[in-house]
Amino acid sequence: MAKRKVRNTASKDPVIKELEAIKKLLVLALLAQGLEQKLIAKALQIDPAQLSRMMPARKIKKALAK
Repeated sequence: MAKRKVRNTASKDPVIKELEAIKKLLVLALLAQGLEQKLIAKALQIDPAQLSRMMPARKIKKALAK
């Protein structure tokens, strides 16, 4: 059976962009409270590596320093 190619149209949808921004803010809030990325990734049911790509350490440190 051939696999279907799925287009990434999510990046064009403004509602999806807004939801992704909200998710990032919530992740930052949890990190600021001291939760580990591993636990946050488990709660979001995603791989910890995916969370790390979504929120690189440099961005986290910069956001939490403000």
